[in-house]
Amino acid sequence: MPALSDVLQAPGLRWECLAGTPGDQAVEQVFVAEGLLDLREAPAGTVAVLGAHVSSTVDGYQFDVALRLAVARGVVALVLADPGAPPPTSTSIGTAERFGVVILRHTERINLADLVCALDSALRGSAELGLRRAVVAFQHLTTRRAARPDELVADIADIADATVAVLEQPDGALAFPIGLDDDAERWVVVRDGQARTRPELALIGRLLANTLALSAAAERRARELPIRSRAELLSELLDSSSRGRSELLRRARSMGLPVDGWHLVARIEHGDQELQESDEVAAFATREELGRVVLEAVRSSGSWHLARAERALLLIHMSRGDPGSTAAADATGVVQRALDHAIGTVPATVLFCGVGSAHSGPTGLINSAAEARAAVAAVRARNRTNTATAFDGLGLRRTLVEWYASHTARTAVDTVLAPLDKMGHTKATSAIRTLQAYLDNHGSLSRAATELHLHRNSVAYRVERIFAELDVDPDNPDDWLLLQLACRARGLT
Repeated sequence: MPALSDVLQAPGLRWECLAGTPGDQAVEQVFVAEGLLDLREAPAGTVAVLGAHVSSTVDGYQFDVALRLAVARGVVALVLADPGAPPPTSTSIGTAERFGVVILRHTERINLADLVCALDSALRGSAELGLRRAVVAFQHLTTRRAARPDELVADIADIADATVAVLEQPDGALAFPIGLDDDAERWVVVRDGQARTRPELALIGRLLANTLALSAAAERRARELPIRSRAELLSELLDSSSRGRSELLRRARSMGLPVDGWHLVARIEHGDQELQESDEVAAFATREELGRVVLEAVRSSGSWHLARAERALLLIHMSRGDPGSTAAADATGVVQRALDHAIGTVPATVLFCGVGSAHSGPTGLINSAAEARAAVAAVRARNRTNTATAFDGLGLRRTLVEWYASHTARTAVDTVLAPLDKMGHTKATSAIRTLQAYLDNHGSLSRAATELHLHRNSVAYRVERIFAELDVDPDNPDDWLLLQLACRARGLT
């Protein structure tokens, strides 16, 4: 038969001892007394539970008489279910302690049936008690999910009657990752000398680990929401036309973004080969992790924000005043340190990075992003991986990009190359590359063939077809220059 001290450990119950001392008194069953005189029928070895209407008479003479009846019947303990029940008289306390009867009061309001079931499950033994502990743990975690993690761990340890801790390593057989196994940085560890005979501990440990993981995810989402909101807004702003930009600018100002100040953009792209070899879901997850890592790395060096453009990440430095002539060089150093940190943190990272110049106002933000994109195109052409390169260091390419940044130039390039673009991306790219080699070599088919690693006749056939598609005069110097500029500008972007 279980001892009274063990029965009182039933999960979900809170006790105040008013008389006597719970110990190894043997308990045989739970008895409910609907009236004080019902104690005349209580079997020996009983924990007698008194309902609220009975508990209210504890401080009177009738209770003293009923207590003597309980002693005569061999009752082990009297339980007052009502937390508001008055304390027993000194006479009752003296009687209880003289004859070894324990008087207890439940400290929290509870349904009488729940109280009796909890005591009964503890009395029945391990299986019934284990199920009860698991149910109470589930109910507690469901209703107290917003509590502090350390409070949850302490509460569950009390309910499970076991040692529960959160550790950085899975120390012990009963260890449960907080999150996915591969990503877990902390573990819920449950220790108990009788763990093998207590299967409910595995269920309780898993429930606690999952609850802590959900709480951590919710906290992380709440922390990252402002970052994501600003990132989405900046991404929209960079991709918008001038006609729809005013509303985006209004929203940006309301969020506290200094869009009217000075801006400098760094663009980071993954290597093409890496993206081809990974599926889209994995590539997206890698870009998300990369964005988090690099943003965290540059945060200590001014006001930086994250945005996205196609498959690229944009780090945007914003300041309300002119950052000075060394802004691009300083930002390149900051971004380079972030890249070095990312390479050591995000696996299999091959990156191309370009850094634009500092410009003022909303238009300056867009211009800096265009410069960063041109810088990335340049480092791709030179295969300079994992190196932040400033647009200022590109020499004559800067003049070309500044020319191409104007609306008139972009319209001219798009118009002259439109017949080739209609061929599809792959064919258009090949045609533009062939045309550029032919033009750069002053119309020499032999030198163009050598540069393209093709036969001279193949180049001649391609060039003939290209000029047949284009609405230009190959003998007109102006058309020739426009085609050269168009091919070079398209190559940069």
